[in-house]
Amino acid sequence: MRQSTVARFGTAVILLSSLSYSASADVTPTPMPLTQMEQYKKDREIFKAAVRERNQKIQKINQIFASAIKKARQDSKIAMQSAVKPEQKSAIYSNLKSVIASAIVERESAMEALGEAPVAPEEPTRMQRGSQNGKGGGEKNRR
Repeated sequence: MRQSTVARFGTAVILLSSLSYSASADVTPTPMPLTQMEQYKKDREIFKAAVRERNQKIQKINQIFASAIKKARQDSKIAMQSAVKPEQKSAIYSNLKSVIASAIVERESAMEALGEAPVAPEEPTRMQRGSQNGKGGGEKNRR
């Protein structure tokens, strides 16, 4: 008797799941196609957000670069105060140049890692008022 109850329950679950599946398919509305202007406005907002995000990343990269250069110059200045011999000063200056060069390389690679700048969407063309009937609008009919 227990197996028949389980079998009935399993059959009921299968029937309910198949009914709910077909019912859920009818409930989903078909998506309305967007007009060109609505799509343009959405694309423009996405573009603006991408530009803002990219600019924030560029600003962060430039801040990191500037702080690296500033620190290298400060370290070089402190080292120069204790340097006595020309060879020491030359080594400090060479070290400063190499630190700056490596900071430049890091900045450039970070900028390249951002990829291409986002491309602005094209505004849809608008119909001109006088061109609806095929005439130029400003032209007069001459007989």
